[in-house]
Amino acid sequence: MGQVARENYGHVRDVRKDFECGRKRSWASRSHLGYLTSTPHYKITALQNSSKSSADAAAKEYSLNDVATHDNPKSIAADPNVDIVAVSVNVPQHYDLIRPALEAGKDVFSEWPLARNAAEVEELVQLAKSKAVRTLVGLQARQNPSIIKAKEIVDSGVLGKVLGTTMYGHGMIFGPTVHEGFLYALPVEAGANLVTIPFGHAVDALCFVLGEIKDISATLANHRPELDLLNNEGKPVRKVTKTAHDYVSITALLVNGGGVVDVTYAPALSRTNRDFVWEINGTKGSLLLEGGKMGGHVQMYQPTVKLAVEKDAKVQLYGEQSAGKEELEEVKVEKAGDMSFNVGKAWDAWAGVGDTFVVKHLTDIAETLLQANFGASVSSA
Repeated sequence: MGQVARENYGHVRDVRKDFECGRKRSWASRSHLGYLTSTPHYKITALQNSSKSSADAAAKEYSLNDVATHDNPKSIAADPNVDIVAVSVNVPQHYDLIRPALEAGKDVFSEWPLARNAAEVEELVQLAKSKAVRTLVGLQARQNPSIIKAKEIVDSGVLGKVLGTTMYGHGMIFGPTVHEGFLYALPVEAGANLVTIPFGHAVDALCFVLGEIKDISATLANHRPELDLLNNEGKPVRKVTKTAHDYVSITALLVNGGGVVDVTYAPALSRTNRDFVWEINGTKGSLLLEGGKMGGHVQMYQPTVKLAVEKDAKVQLYGEQSAGKEELEEVKVEKAGDMSFNVGKAWDAWAGVGDTFVVKHLTDIAETLLQANFGASVSSA
């Protein structure tokens, strides 16, 4: 599978932009909109929704004055006042919104996952290459200050050689109940599930900090093939079928150094209020990242960072600590603001005013996430 790269193209100011805007409490309105209405680097010039009337209503709701409104992706792609198309809607709609924009030669910022499956991703990647447009995939866990700090610590060598890493998280979705607004994600074919979204963002963060992984083996399960559909009052109204996986566990090796990788994601929220736990174990020290409620979505929520480093070379046996072992201490990290923080940093980087990264691993691992085919055990229990 190809890749969608983030590259530094220099400083960009007052770029005309369209905004595929959805519900008032949608991810787009809570993350992208806050940044884009306050930054000097971009300007929203157009908005598309499912109908002209809903687009007009959204523009009024968000005080987006003097913006053109559209009701279909071809119309907004043809708008001469649009340079960049931002797609932040449900995953099943991504392909139909992105393709017209690429065909029109527009730059595209799409949320992750890029599309429902590897075939759609490959088609969009090749089209973007043929049009020589700039593209960015929203893997904004890389802009999370805690993830950046973890990378700095690992790169400093203070942990020594990385022997292994274990990550465990809860993806918030796919507990015993589901609301009507999330019914679209229940079929595995939709590509919008625990594996592709929270797990996918978390594994991307792991690769950002520790490097690429290889020899992936995994087990996926759909433990709850039926969920209770809740109404607006939170009461169950009927059973609905789910084919998307709600549990995923992978093992792998780090390409650099051969450290052992173990990542598991579970559904719903943690009953012990530990929705994200990530430990990196080295020959000289260990790093611990922990997130509270909903913290399994590292692209949105900021975990704490704690560090323990050996002060001497004494060997620990049978769990006994050497006298020179430093206690686990919290590391000071820049505090992220609201949900627009990480997304805003990604937009800044694209405008040339922040750190940029080329995403190289949207290959084997992305394909396995999208196809749910790791060449290992896949359970439907």
